[in-house]
Amino acid sequence: MAVTKPTIIDVRCEAAASIGCSSISTRRSRGRVKGVGSIGFRALIGLGVISAQFMAVGGATANATQGKTTLALAEKALLVKSDFPKSWTSTKSSNNNSSFPGAAQLARCIGVPESVVTSNPPTAYSPEFDSSNHLLSVDDSVSIYPSAKAASADFSSLANLKTPTCLTSVLNGPAKASLQKELGTASIVGKIVVSRVLATYFAPRGANITMLMRVKSQGVQLDFTLIIVDYVKGNQEQTVTLISVVTGFPAALAKQLTTDAVSLIR
Repeated sequence: MAVTKPTIIDVRCEAAASIGCSSISTRRSRGRVKGVGSIGFRALIGLGVISAQFMAVGGATANATQGKTTLALAEKALLVKSDFPKSWTSTKSSNNNSSFPGAAQLARCIGVPESVVTSNPPTAYSPEFDSSNHLLSVDDSVSIYPSAKAASADFSSLANLKTPTCLTSVLNGPAKASLQKELGTASIVGKIVVSRVLATYFAPRGANITMLMRVKSQGVQLDFTLIIVDYVKGNQEQTVTLISVVTGFPAALAKQLTTDAVSLIR
């Protein structure tokens, strides 16, 4: 029996299909997460500042003392606007420093040193890339670790079989109040769920996690999906973040972007 290949990475919550897109205005104001490495950063990358209609998408700040040479190397390995469809736009990041709650609990649950969760190597960050309807967004970052072993440890913490369950527990436990505070007047509805997407959607030899969260703001509930795809070569780590609101992320575009990204690190 023939099976139709899916064209959308769709891991939405059940009610997402009932929310209309045409009247939704999503204005994003990216914030950067301070002093958070590894999966700690990845867990918070989508929890920044609330705009008038919706929520922000965040990144992370690198060490202020990082060397210019190291950052220049990382910046050359970032996705650029020409990697995206012509209708997409790019927006320069703003700064809004936060910290990740629950780092110690997360490290214990996975079984790694806390320093792996809170590591903060020199890192370069791309602008935020957005689709014309603002329902899709992509961020990219490249971190340069002091050694291949350190980069591998960070990658392994994301790839660990325990990580989705552990992150779900942390984000719905004591850390949830801190996350809710980050959202200001908006509110998290129900449970934050962390899982994985089939690796075949992305370039080979990566690791991914997916966060599913429903947010209510000014009477409107929106489901947002945040997919983190990570790659390591030597002491370099490339992290691509695919965000979709209401709709799923196009599989072909996800494959193309992650393929482009992993080819840029040496």
